[in-house]
Amino acid sequence: MAQLAIEPEERAENRIKDIEAQRDDGALAVVQHLLTARGVRTSIITRVKLRLYGDRPDPFPRSDCSELVAHSRDGWEVATVTVGERSGYFLVSLPTVGVGCQQVRPDAPGAVVDLILAALPKEAA
Repeated sequence: MAQLAIEPEERAENRIKDIEAQRDDGALAVVQHLLTARGVRTSIITRVKLRLYGDRPDPFPRSDCSELVAHSRDGWEVATVTVGERSGYFLVSLPTVGVGCQQVRPDAPGAVVDLILAALPKEAA
């Protein structure tokens, strides 16, 4: 069975995806730090997606997606924050107050924190 080599373009694409994932993780870590300082419990969840392509030199292309989840003191999920793949904007979902997806500029992590604090039950804020 012949060993298939990964093309330089695919290696470069994989490196770019890794750099973007690190940027997104760093942005979420800043929000997590700000929320933790305000007493909000959070976790960062990273989902790894693998797909099988039999006709590619790299048969298992990988894509990672991280999200920050904020919880109330009672353990209920209050907010989910991701980073937009192309825009780099924070995408904030606040299901407890009916906000599906609020976009926040990447240079405004404090605005993400304000949205989440506003969505917390009053006894937990």
